[in-house]
Amino acid sequence: MTWLIIAGGVFVGSALQSPELPDMYNFTLASERVLASEVVCRNRWGTPMLPDGKGGYSLIAPINQEYIARSLIIPPKTSGPVFRPADQAPAPVAE
Repeated sequence: MTWLIIAGGVFVGSALQSPELPDMYNFTLASERVLASEVVCRNRWGTPMLPDGKGGYSLIAPINQEYIARSLIIPPKTSGPVFRPADQAPAPVAE
């Protein structure tokens, strides 16, 4: 009798499938569309904040895909070059 219960549960479980979600978009204050998966930070009101290339996040920064890709790198979980601001600082000039 228990095999009927198990078989019934397997049948019901395999019949239910979740639908695919459409691409979700957010809008910056400048009314530019950004994929929700590319938003890396939000302010306390839920407005998407994008990397501004200065080591911070800005509400009014223009969309730059290179900055977004760089900010989504989470070592060691994701592959990609690790960004360190000190690597790009110019060397001091000796006088």
